[in-house]
Amino acid sequence: MKSRNFLIPDGIEYYIGDDAIKFDKLKSNILKIFSKYGCTYIVPPIFDSLENLLNLNSSDLDNKTGYILDRSTGNEIGVRADITPQISKVDYQITNGFGNSKFSYMGDILRLSPGPFDRANPFQTGVEYFGNITKKIDIEIIKLMIDVISLSRQKKIVIELGDLSFVNNLLSKLNISEDNKLKLIDLINFKSKSEIKDFFKDYKLSPKLLSLLFNLIDISGDISVLSELKKLSRKFNLNLVTEINELASISKSINRFSDISQIQIDLCELHGYSYQSGLFYSAYVPGLRKEISRGGRYQAYMKKNGTPRIATGFSLDIKDILNLSIGRRDAHV
Repeated sequence: MKSRNFLIPDGIEYYIGDDAIKFDKLKSNILKIFSKYGCTYIVPPIFDSLENLLNLNSSDLDNKTGYILDRSTGNEIGVRADITPQISKVDYQITNGFGNSKFSYMGDILRLSPGPFDRANPFQTGVEYFGNITKKIDIEIIKLMIDVISLSRQKKIVIELGDLSFVNNLLSKLNISEDNKLKLIDLINFKSKSEIKDFFKDYKLSPKLLSLLFNLIDISGDISVLSELKKLSRKFNLNLVTEINELASISKSINRFSDISQIQIDLCELHGYSYQSGLFYSAYVPGLRKEISRGGRYQAYMKKNGTPRIATGFSLDIKDILNLSIGRRDAHV
């Protein structure tokens, strides 16, 4: 919907008439799914204090969050780029970091400098579980995510699983600064072997660890690659057999769900690295040039010197679900 008299910024959409009604019906159907899983629903504000928006140690969020001056106080407030940090802060306020909790949410977000296939103004929804995170909880959250994605009427959902323990194990052995680790993580995410090789050469890093990293990048494919991962773990003394077995078990469990066409393993898809830890996953469907959803474990908000609180969850853009379900195409689909 663009004309000379009605200009819309890139990455912004209007929903009008029947499409707007379908949008509201979709939100209602998602809420029913959340209710079925026993989630406590939260509607946080799009404007919030920076402490509530930037509490998950993510430089990526820092760059995508908008800032506004509160004229009444002279303080800066933020326009959120992700709802997850707000939910994490709410969890802490309610539980003080103890026990288990499960929250669902939805709302507008604004992302400065969005990716090539991302909207500047997604309508984000998701679920976050805090507390004692077990394999059973991971599987439940993935099943919940699949139930929401299924509203897009896509019957061939591909789930990609990974675990940050492997990359973290390698990074812990590299004598480089945190800034340089983030640079290396970007290279790993893009699987740019030539640039990774140059990076190791420039910083005089171990050729053995370079070999390990290239092996981790190459181990990508269906569930059968986990046997290669076990051999690699033994060869390099990674002591990550438990993590490999968990990946295998979770893969087998979610492979039984309807609408799942394929399970893929990729240990080096590190989009959410800055605050995620352990298991991570993405979901893909035909017709979308990026993942439709992303999730995994992460360290939630906790006051300094407090006991780390672990969480797991997923998020997605409802506009992707709607556009796929009604056959509407835009620049992002």
